[in-house]
Amino acid sequence: MKDENTAKTEDITEKTAAKTENISEETAENTENINEEGTAEKKGGSSFLNDAAEIVESILLSVFIVLLVFTYLFRLSDVSGPSMEPTLTEKDRVVISPLFYTPEQNDIIIVNSSKLDKLIVKRVVALEGQSVDIDFEKGIVSVDGEPLDEQLYIVGENGEKPELKADHFVNTLTTYDMGAFESYPVTVPQGCVFVLGDNRNRSKDSKHIELGFVPEEEIVGKVIFRISPLSKFGTVD
Repeated sequence: MKDENTAKTEDITEKTAAKTENISEETAENTENINEEGTAEKKGGSSFLNDAAEIVESILLSVFIVLLVFTYLFRLSDVSGPSMEPTLTEKDRVVISPLFYTPEQNDIIIVNSSKLDKLIVKRVVALEGQSVDIDFEKGIVSVDGEPLDEQLYIVGENGEKPELKADHFVNTLTTYDMGAFESYPVTVPQGCVFVLGDNRNRSKDSKHIELGFVPEEEIVGKVIFRISPLSKFGTVD
């Protein structure tokens, strides 16, 4: 009888041990699954944060590059007034190249004039050492004895625009002496340029008593492109 009870006890113990082992295995398996799911969720969250950080970093880098470009390589400026008509008109928005600029004849430039205390846009007519002569009766500007290659801008009867056959258009001939010099010709001093607006008789430029020669150090840069209005989008000559 005792052996029978002992056998039953051992059987119960074995079954209990087996059940305990199964429960332990199931618990371990469930714990492992939970850990794997938690790890996956953490990885997913971490991946999203990394992607977001990369996007923000790319945006900030792009903004920095744009600021760098428009601070040192290019600048934007709005045209004010009629002095450069027909080449540039009121509210035209232009791109300026200021870096390592050396003025050349016929360039359109932006000047930060200390005499006028404002930004002005003009065309370079003569460089240092060159002689400028203006025949106000005939409206002819000459540099070193050679008349400038200019063409008067006259719209046809039917509104057609003239074909450019010269270096550039002028809106009016230079017939109005604005008192910058007692007489012509004049020689451009070292480190300066002589500038005129294309709308010659409506331009406060180097022939005007308030401006005269322009120091090169006051040149902001060369106008290279017009971005607004879109109807006139393109290079500027």
